[in-house]
Amino acid sequence: MAVQILSRRSSLLHDRPFPVRLGIGELALNNNVGDPGLFFADDTASPSTGLIKIGPTFIGATFPNTPPTGYTVFSRGEAWLDTSSTYIYKLFDGTDWRTPKAVASNSNGKPINPVDGQLHYDKLIPGLFMYDSSITAWIAV
Repeated sequence: MAVQILSRRSSLLHDRPFPVRLGIGELALNNNVGDPGLFFADDTASPSTGLIKIGPTFIGATFPNTPPTGYTVFSRGEAWLDTSSTYIYKLFDGTDWRTPKAVASNSNGKPINPVDGQLHYDKLIPGLFMYDSSITAWIAV
């Protein structure tokens, strides 16, 4: 009995497959070092079929898949390590990128793109501070 294994592959940066073009159980692989991933379609009926990305976490200063080459939608649960200021871990919840709390950092001076509730130890002062986005200021802790 023969077993057919379906897969698609691409080496283009940010190339994500369109989920409606993937068969049931078909895998798609992108091996570009800039944004690699393994993809499959969810079980939502067409034309609303979603795409699921299986790792790795994207590391960079801009959103993953920017600019997109193929499918433009992010996967629920997709991860991104934002390097635009301090290293902030973010997860896509299906609608927006969310930052888990308990973000902490230390350096000389304060981060330029903090998130609400971020703790930061400023080596220059020295002191521990928390960022409050409602007043857009660092507060001494």
